[in-house]
Amino acid sequence: MSVKIPHSIAELPNSEPRFIGTAVNRIEDPQLVTGRTPFIDNLVMPGMLHCAILRSPHAHARITSIDTSAAEQLPGVVAVLTGEDVLRWANPMTTIPEGWAGYCLATDKVRFVGEPVLAVAAASRYIAEDALELITVEYERLEANVDARKAADGAAPLIHEDKGTNTIFQRVFTWGEVDAAFAAADRVVTESYRWYRLGANPLETFGCISQWDPIEQSLTCWGSFQSQYHFGLGRAAALGIPTNKVRIISQPHGGSFGGKGGFRGPDITALLSRKAGGRPVKWIEDRMEYLAGGAGQAWDRHYDLSLAFKNDGTITGLKVKLLDDLGASAEAWGAVSAAKPLAAFTGNYAIPVAQYDLTIVATNKLPGSPYRGMGPPPQNWALEQTVDFAARDLGMDPAEIRRKNFIPKDAFPYTIPSGNEYDSGDYAATLDTALAMGDYTKLRAEQAKARAEGRLLGIGLVNTIEPGVFDWNAYAIVGQPGTGVPEGTTIGVDPFGKITCKVGFSLEGQGQYTVAAQLLADYFKVEMEDVRVVPLDSVAAPPHFGPGGSRLGVALTGAILGACQLLTEKMLKVASGLLQTPLEACEFYDGVFRVKGMPEARVGLTDIAGCMFAGSHLLPEDVDPNPEATYVWTAPGRTPADEEGRAKSYLTAANACHLVLVEVDAETGMVEIKGYWIADDCGTRLNPSNVEGQTQGGVAQGVGAALLEEYVYDEDGQLLTSTFMDYLLPSIYEVPMTEKKALCTPSPFTPLGAKGAGEGAMHTTPAAVLCAINDAIGHLGVRALEVPAAPNRVWTLLQQAKG
Repeated sequence: MSVKIPHSIAELPNSEPRFIGTAVNRIEDPQLVTGRTPFIDNLVMPGMLHCAILRSPHAHARITSIDTSAAEQLPGVVAVLTGEDVLRWANPMTTIPEGWAGYCLATDKVRFVGEPVLAVAAASRYIAEDALELITVEYERLEANVDARKAADGAAPLIHEDKGTNTIFQRVFTWGEVDAAFAAADRVVTESYRWYRLGANPLETFGCISQWDPIEQSLTCWGSFQSQYHFGLGRAAALGIPTNKVRIISQPHGGSFGGKGGFRGPDITALLSRKAGGRPVKWIEDRMEYLAGGAGQAWDRHYDLSLAFKNDGTITGLKVKLLDDLGASAEAWGAVSAAKPLAAFTGNYAIPVAQYDLTIVATNKLPGSPYRGMGPPPQNWALEQTVDFAARDLGMDPAEIRRKNFIPKDAFPYTIPSGNEYDSGDYAATLDTALAMGDYTKLRAEQAKARAEGRLLGIGLVNTIEPGVFDWNAYAIVGQPGTGVPEGTTIGVDPFGKITCKVGFSLEGQGQYTVAAQLLADYFKVEMEDVRVVPLDSVAAPPHFGPGGSRLGVALTGAILGACQLLTEKMLKVASGLLQTPLEACEFYDGVFRVKGMPEARVGLTDIAGCMFAGSHLLPEDVDPNPEATYVWTAPGRTPADEEGRAKSYLTAANACHLVLVEVDAETGMVEIKGYWIADDCGTRLNPSNVEGQTQGGVAQGVGAALLEEYVYDEDGQLLTSTFMDYLLPSIYEVPMTEKKALCTPSPFTPLGAKGAGEGAMHTTPAAVLCAINDAIGHLGVRALEVPAAPNRVWTLLQQAKG
């Protein structure tokens, strides 16, 4: 049966939609604000044990001996897991690229500070932690490898000896006649940039409870999982058990932003449960564990970026050279962050040819993980900075050089050199809206006045693309297989007209359940209170991925609309019989099944559902007595990647323009954001307040990236920022409340014309703030080329300017 998904709200079977596309009270909030949401640490199970993990104090060392005898004799200790157990019961962790990791516990040597070495399950966390103090581990220290350039050059100690190299991946991708474009250019602008490590820091760290069934040889795992189905597949591979014997139950959890994808904790607790005879084992990651050994570090990058220009400011080519320090292994899927930039490689610009020289290396640091934006934010920063530098060289205003190079609004759908297709957009309108909001001309006059007074005011103006609704093919260049990411849902109606929506992801606090209720209430013309969203586990739910990659709003809408169409077509067959009218003469509209052209001849939703439940003698032969339907949506039109990595990958291309005013304190290097304006276009807004929250949250993380957040390692691989005393997060005093304005160019490819908006401002804010800083200090002859632009770095530049 063919399913046609509506591309606009006007196509819904409702003459007056009331909910979708509007800001409504979120249905999740009463449970959250009353403290009744069952997060993972709230779960208590009979016979439950608690896990503590012994971690390596060294960045690089061989394990020469282990003595666990004293710990095993401590009252309350039930099991101690060692590397020998792991070698017997588990497989190496799966990685992208393949083969670049060890096991969930170190078995021969440790490769980063914080790597798990042993684990204890005991009657309480206190006893488990005490037991760790009784374990003796002897190490033979090895030279640490913490310099990505030395790792790439072969001058650093090998981290994985069996590989014979520290280079995890290296290749040059060329799209078009790049060398010819640069040879013919009137001028080339080149700059080098350094983006230091940062990452997700959710309020709630990762946690899980694992229970091994010794009879079935199966595993059930509860936890703060972002993508439970795929997480379950990974656990089956790591533990060597059939996929249908792994049941993952995602608990409600706070925003993940990529920081809750660690695999070691669930594998360790699963094996501890196995060793403890099947008793459930809980592990809640503490904050220092998260900072030093969790899934919270990303994007340790060295960039060289070149743009070829004509003298009139037209960009004719782009070269990006990236050296990406992934850390000790590829276990946390961080390498995909170096592949995602292909989805928006040339930004908003009609650059005809491009080249990507990508090298990924291993060092003795925590393995890199995904983080909000999944890789493009650093490249956006480098690209937009270089556009600004070129504008100054050419004597052009930053707004005008961007306008000159925008993809025209009538050129969509538009395929960029790296292969992805942008669905729609009007970048000039977004730019003009931001300029008008901030009164750009007035800001420039204010800047000139301040500069005459000796003050350092700067204006940042940046346009970026937010790729939305990811596909696996976006990461093909680093070895990720597959095309098509499913999102399924089951929609059912009971005899009282109440609607149930079954999904494969848990409450995550971002309003996805509210969007589902809005959509279903409008589709069936009921109240939102008549809709209940029920999360299912990885085994019971239809194929699904859940939140991630700016996709769930669009994907869930597609799944719901598909299931609604299948359900109403099924119910129309029943209505046809009850109305004694041919099926083709019946329709579902405004919440009733009616005869076309005779709206008074109708039966209600509850009548049909009641008939299906309790009137089976009235049902057509090809209709079962179940008013329920399931649909699994995937993004249409996706293509496998070719030999140069080109593919139609991310389905949507939202765009935004950020205008920022900053002042740099000439004496301290402190940066104050004095004004912030955002114009953005994410197509149809399914829930404007959700988008508002995502945007403001992205600004907060972007400000942290631009000014504060950095994981620092010393030459021995010791993490120097293992608490929030040293790793600085932005507060309300650093993050401005932004002024925002929405534009809308609906996507022609998506349900209701919506675009992904979950990563939002994180793509744009770091670039906008840094462009503003350089606008403030550039006339002094210095450039801020490192992120974060912390006060000490900016102060050092100012001292250099003084000579």
